Amino acid sequence: MTLRDRCPHCGLVYEPGAGDTWAFWIVADRIPIAIAIVAVYFGLGPRSWTQGALVIGAVAMVLIATIPQRIGLVTALDYLSRRWWPDEERAA
Repeated sequence: MTLRDRCPHCGLVYEPGAGDTWAFWIVADRIPIAIAIVAVYFGLGPRSWTQGALVIGAVAMVLIATIPQRIGLVTALDYLSRRWWPDEERAA
């Protein structure tokens, strides 16, 4: 996996300001984990230590396997937010 700071074809800078994608990472990364925690809290989780270890392992594998897709989603959401609500200070 290689992270690039700009598009190799058109030169678009993916994240012009450091930390711009922080809020979108909350959406793409932390909220799914919070949903899993809430599900366990309300009794939808595993019933034994073995099941718990398997569920944690499965969730970890899914999160690791989908890193490239989540990075793409975060970058796309940041790009759309810059297109829909341009920053007047950076444009000037």
